[in-house]
Amino acid sequence: MQTLTKEYITSLLPERPDNSHKATFGHVLNIAGSMHYRGAAYLSSLSALRTGAGYVTLASSPGVCQSVSALTPNIVMRPLPTRPVIYAEFSPQMTDSVSIELQSIDTESIDEKAVLQLHDLLEKTSVITVGSGLSIGQSKDEFNASTAPASGMAVAEGNHGFFFALLDALQTRSQSMVFDADALNFISHFLHHSQRNPQTPFKLPENSIITPHPKELARLLNIDVEEIQSDRVHYATLAAKQLHTIVLLKGYNTVISDGEYAFINPTGNNALAKAGSGDVLTGIIGGFCAQGLSPLNAACLGVYLHGLSGDLAAQALSEYSVLASDLLEYIPQAIKQIAAITPVN
Repeated sequence: MQTLTKEYITSLLPERPDNSHKATFGHVLNIAGSMHYRGAAYLSSLSALRTGAGYVTLASSPGVCQSVSALTPNIVMRPLPTRPVIYAEFSPQMTDSVSIELQSIDTESIDEKAVLQLHDLLEKTSVITVGSGLSIGQSKDEFNASTAPASGMAVAEGNHGFFFALLDALQTRSQSMVFDADALNFISHFLHHSQRNPQTPFKLPENSIITPHPKELARLLNIDVEEIQSDRVHYATLAAKQLHTIVLLKGYNTVISDGEYAFINPTGNNALAKAGSGDVLTGIIGGFCAQGLSPLNAACLGVYLHGLSGDLAAQALSEYSVLASDLLEYIPQAIKQIAAITPVN
């Protein structure tokens, strides 16, 4: 176990040759966002550009793409087809308790067949980031348990089906991939609650990074959060070995492990304990992967830069007042500090 140093982090910063074009610095495919979490798609996409990626495509529902494009012209959009959800509801006009009406709502759940429409992007992108805000506003748990489940009708299951179809398509890909947020919750569900065949062990694609906070890692390992927090290095390393991936366990003194080596990040403060901060981290790591860094090096550089951006933002705004969107404005200052670049007056 070792602590990340500025000297080591500086050595990881990708070069920026003058004789270059946008393809030189890689193409990020960001699969993110949902009805209630459109900001996550914005933050994770724009932070990849802020860290030097040449090109970012956001693949999401049409509503998310429309919202994000209204905020920035810098991201390419790939709207994906959604599926309406049909569910049953007791009719308030009927006295017969078994009388129901069929309702249809558009939850912006992405259709499983949308994976076919991503084939061309999967072929040409440098890195794939998945999961920021990928949950859905109207999920199975939010339906009244006395109505739809009692009728035996189908209810919304969010983007589970789409995610697992995507995960299957990614198994043969060689690009670096970052899985965050609800992607990790979907994986936990698959590991511990699905009727999967035990003879077919779950595996993430090669060159993957996962970025769980303690509760998400507890779900993945099926143990208590308190146990995770009692020995963060041990459990990050254990998860890396079990899932054959790079694990970035978020929190105070974030741990990065590939299952053999473990690194501790010294940057960051409580200003980062705010919604959207993790989405920015996902984009930062994706941006560095796009520029050719290995998953382990991108994770180390990404978490250090993310924490340093939070430190600089807190110095200017206070630890109380930093927003996740503020981090986007302090990434350039953090890069300058890491690279020892002196601003021109």
